Amino acid sequence: MRAVGALLRKELLQHRAYPLDMVSLALSPFLIIAPFVLVAGVYGDRHLLASVAVGLVLWYWLSMYLWGVGFGVRDEIQQGVLEALAATPARLWAMLAAKALDGALVNLYVTIATLALLRIVAGVAPSGSAAGFALVFGAAGLALSGFSALYAALVLVTRQAATLGSISQQVMGIASGMTAPTSVLPRAVRYLSALLPLTYAIRGARLALRGVVPWADVSLLAGLGAGLWLLSGALLARAERAVRRTGSWGEY
Repeated sequence: MRAVGALLRKELLQHRAYPLDMVSLALSPFLIIAPFVLVAGVYGDRHLLASVAVGLVLWYWLSMYLWGVGFGVRDEIQQGVLEALAATPARLWAMLAAKALDGALVNLYVTIATLALLRIVAGVAPSGSAAGFALVFGAAGLALSGFSALYAALVLVTRQAATLGSISQQVMGIASGMTAPTSVLPRAVRYLSALLPLTYAIRGARLALRGVVPWADVSLLAGLGAGLWLLSGALLARAERAVRRTGSWGEY
């Protein structure tokens, strides 16, 4: 845990060193999400506005975890962090755990900023079950970061997986129903939807908008999250052993 704390502190110090990045994080998601929400506003349904907003915010959570936790491994390779880490008793999972915790804090910041701007610009004011939102977003963070840790193992081995990450992000957004319920998707796509943690995160958040605490979705997300982290831990251990054998910690 000391290693996780030290690596998390490194991430937070980087945010402090580049304050303009934090300004960008407050504005960029809003500029991506706002056009979809404004189009939804044409129908004059406030609940629809909030439904689209939470779906897109959670999809942005996936994006932040994929590129922060998953593809962030490449940044650490380039900066020599992995080589330094290899000379210590700390394991690779500690770095990813620190990145996941940092990602959770950044996503919370992004969510607050985006919803505040959407309220000012489009009058979007999500309401419902506060407990439901807290449980869904917490469980979603566990599941989405676990999925991103799997992606990190792929990046560690291949060094180049940006195209796959971009395609996966877009496909998962569509298949999980970020702007419309999965019930309106083609049947073949709904089979894919059932495999995605983001599907249950968005569905749970939309139930919370109706004042419901979505225990089923929260439980499923928590179980998926635990399973994904266990699986990613095993795959990362294999990838780490392969990299140690070949001495390619600093190669890119």
